[in-house]
Amino acid sequence: MKNKSILLKPIGEVLTNFSDEEVSNSIDGVRGKILIYDEYRDGICCLDGFSHLLVIGYANKPKENSETTLKVRFRKIERLYNVKTPEVGVFASGSPDRPNLLIVSILKLIDINNNILEVSNLDMFNGTPILDIRPFTLERIPKEKIEVPEWYKKIWETKT
Repeated sequence: MKNKSILLKPIGEVLTNFSDEEVSNSIDGVRGKILIYDEYRDGICCLDGFSHLLVIGYANKPKENSETTLKVRFRKIERLYNVKTPEVGVFASGSPDRPNLLIVSILKLIDINNNILEVSNLDMFNGTPILDIRPFTLERIPKEKIEVPEWYKKIWETKT
């Protein structure tokens, strides 16, 4: 399977009035909308009533001259809270600098109006292609206590 192509077709796109910089600098995300393309409109039937959605997007605005980064720091936390964070593997972070430019977010569903989903906690830029949406359902909530490493606890304590 190595080096095989994967073809993905967007089902919609993000609509927000916030600039890329405002989205990037937001800790809790911003408010915005997801426009579902007409051919996928029937797919959002019965989403109303769910409080949260798992949304997968494609980061179509990667940093210029960016190469695959496997070690990252929590730059946003460092910048906003003036703290030093450890260098960790990209898979131990929520960094957008990833081998595959996928964004996986849990968004709060505020309203549905025809083929437009109004959401909050949005961490995607205006125009971001949406690849998939799933409701965040009860079986997705971990039954056991969520654990994080000590270095992450320290970052979280700095944030709160």
